[in-house]
Amino acid sequence: MDIQHTPASVAQRLLWMIKHYRTDFGALSCPVLCRLTGEVDADALDAALAALTARHESLRTTFTGRGARLAQVVHPPAPAGTRRVDLSDQPNPAAAADQAVRAELRTAIDPTEWPSRTTLWRLAPREHILCLNLHHLVTDAWSTGILFRDLGTLYARATGALAQPPPTGWQYASFVRWQQELLDSDGLRRHREYWRRQLAGSQLPALGSPTGDPAGTDQSASAGRTSSEDAPATSDVAIDLDRETVARLRALARTQHTTLFSVLLAVFYQHLHRITGQDDLAVASMFANRSRPELRETVGLLANMVLLRARVGQATTFAELIGQAHAAAIGAFTYQDLPYQMLPLDVVQTGGRRADDVLFNVMAEVRHRTVAAGVGFELLVPPGLGSRFRFELAVAPVGPADLRAVFYHRTAAYPGAQASEFVSGYAELAARLAAEPSAPLRTGRPG
Repeated sequence: MDIQHTPASVAQRLLWMIKHYRTDFGALSCPVLCRLTGEVDADALDAALAALTARHESLRTTFTGRGARLAQVVHPPAPAGTRRVDLSDQPNPAAAADQAVRAELRTAIDPTEWPSRTTLWRLAPREHILCLNLHHLVTDAWSTGILFRDLGTLYARATGALAQPPPTGWQYASFVRWQQELLDSDGLRRHREYWRRQLAGSQLPALGSPTGDPAGTDQSASAGRTSSEDAPATSDVAIDLDRETVARLRALARTQHTTLFSVLLAVFYQHLHRITGQDDLAVASMFANRSRPELRETVGLLANMVLLRARVGQATTFAELIGQAHAAAIGAFTYQDLPYQMLPLDVVQTGGRRADDVLFNVMAEVRHRTVAAGVGFELLVPPGLGSRFRFELAVAPVGPADLRAVFYHRTAAYPGAQASEFVSGYAELAARLAAEPSAPLRTGRPG
């Protein structure tokens, strides 16, 4: 198989450009991190990783050029190299592994050389941590679920089991060709017209940080640093939503004929409204951008940023606000193929801020556990990964029933107490609104 040169996608070119102009962007790791329990067959694991790389072209894609000339270089399949580290002799192997994983994720990957790094840490004879660390240029959150599933299936196959992953659909280069055809066709005009109608006159949330630094203020080369050079540019604080609240939110999504995403987004709108007093809010979100069936099994950077608008001041009840969130999400799903960055600059009143300054995401519910050839595979949440956005509230499923809200923020802008207050306020508001969805909404700033 020969080396293939193909153009980069719009998302890849944007990410490449932003990385080079924003020094606070972090290492841009998007890992598949999992715990392996049981008797691991090292040869079978190596074979599974090699088969995974052969199966998905993105895992063997490097980059050359820059700007509009950024290109992908797809390499032939090759044996996967895994670094193996034995931590079983450490006083606390689990703590040592956590520290090692954090260090790995802070270490940048050079996508011009190779897009991945694989490490296997041995904590005990029947416990390992595996990290397939990937540059974000070749993967996204949806892809993580695909890779985790395929890894277990390919490991089972490498041990002799009759296991076969589903067809891959399009490889990433096919997506890039299709995207370019869309942008060259009448589809681009239709997408732009929709977003103009949807966002005209809308405003971004005017969230000033507790330290007095506006959320959208551009920073210099020291952006994101605190007084200590060793402090991380971004921090996070998390809270688990009450299980009864989660059950009510899920039930509310069913009765409203919508998704859990729309219900959780409506809570976020109301939370921002109470903080800012704004009645018309447009917040950013990352959509999977896989509306075509050929893309459901594609590994690569497909996710697009969209803006979701709600006129919070017009909603008299939480149920009505859910309806607005649902309508915004459905429209964005239909027109998600066009990245926000390709819209005219005057569509949204940014107030000098960037559209991604306030972001809301709900992580996809994926299968977090599987057993392959007697080995348990558990997908883990990467520790200390942070966010490449300055203000992000992400809600993630934890197991089959629970939800965890994580607030990622610039360390210098949001001290720990204020960050905790923000995320706990979201959880408390979710509990109250879920219990009384038809009660009148409280408007304006609290107090």
